[in-house]
Amino acid sequence: MINRLIKSNFILFLCLMFVSCDDKSQSITSNSSFLPNASGENNEMLLVMDSTKFKGKIGRSLLQTYSSFITGLPQPETKYDLRFIKPRKFNNILKYAKNIVIAFTLEGKSIDSEILRKNFNNESLDKIENDSSLFYFVRRDQYAKGQLVLYLFSKTDEGLFNKIEKNKSSLLKFFDDELDKRVSREIFSKTEKNISQKIEKDHNIKVKIPFGYDLAKNIISENMNFFWLRQLDPEYEKNIYVFYEDYSKTKIDGLNKIFHSTEPDVSPLRNFISKKFLIDSEKTNIFMDIQSIFPINYEKINLNGNLAVISKGLWKLSDISAGGPFHSITVYNSKLDRIYYIEGYVYAPGSKKREFMQEISSILKTFEL
Repeated sequence: MINRLIKSNFILFLCLMFVSCDDKSQSITSNSSFLPNASGENNEMLLVMDSTKFKGKIGRSLLQTYSSFITGLPQPETKYDLRFIKPRKFNNILKYAKNIVIAFTLEGKSIDSEILRKNFNNESLDKIENDSSLFYFVRRDQYAKGQLVLYLFSKTDEGLFNKIEKNKSSLLKFFDDELDKRVSREIFSKTEKNISQKIEKDHNIKVKIPFGYDLAKNIISENMNFFWLRQLDPEYEKNIYVFYEDYSKTKIDGLNKIFHSTEPDVSPLRNFISKKFLIDSEKTNIFMDIQSIFPINYEKINLNGNLAVISKGLWKLSDISAGGPFHSITVYNSKLDRIYYIEGYVYAPGSKKREFMQEISSILKTFEL
């Protein structure tokens, strides 16, 4: 984790030495009710830095970190919509943005570099110059409530570039974790408690369901069980479904390979589920398939002590009349000797899918078996 990469007392040090941490701003920061709410979209990000450094390899490294394409979507969509801002243009309106990255080094004598360095007093600048282990600082609610500001700095341009390259995943995780919290707060501000209670009663599964979802199917049997949640709109539909059965009694081939193969494959399990439970009511030969020309991204995890595999890819109807992204979790519960398949998928032709799939992922994370 990135917090192990710097000295534990640096946050206290920088808060004491950081120019904006005077008595007045400390009182405002400690009581965020005096601050305006952060503005903009959850995925928007401002990058404040000297234009020369932005055009160089530091800027390219930050673009690769925060503007890389999201896997598992049918069209190119970046993790964050990055907007470069010169420090002299960083006015009071822009300072209310939800996500801000401010990067500078002690090299360079441009006006913008000088503006950024003025955020620190001489003692702080001396510390940065003499201690290469210090390269970042995080402030929450600095200018607005619900805001995250990440400061990146180093004595030299080369030093900052190397730090960013070495810690890309951790620097991204700061904002990804905050994004997850924001999305969850928004979608679960109002929930379908009655449906959640019914699912827990019928299936012994806990899940938070945002307002607007309906229980489309709810099948309970001795060994094989299924339920399907849907939110329908004229322009899109969002779906969550769960299938589970006793592992020792399953007739589905290839389940063992999902957990123990170096190349997991959920296709046999998913096709079995879709052919049995997700068929067209009028055209029963049409079912949901996986778009095999695009690779599925797999990740093996430990989910509350259970073997689990996360899958992200694209689905299609077998007649190629529709398609979109899906995100699933396959879980083996050893205590119950039971296999679970939990999936969320979206159908939104002509629309971007990033925000939809962020909601789907937030719902999947609330499942408790």
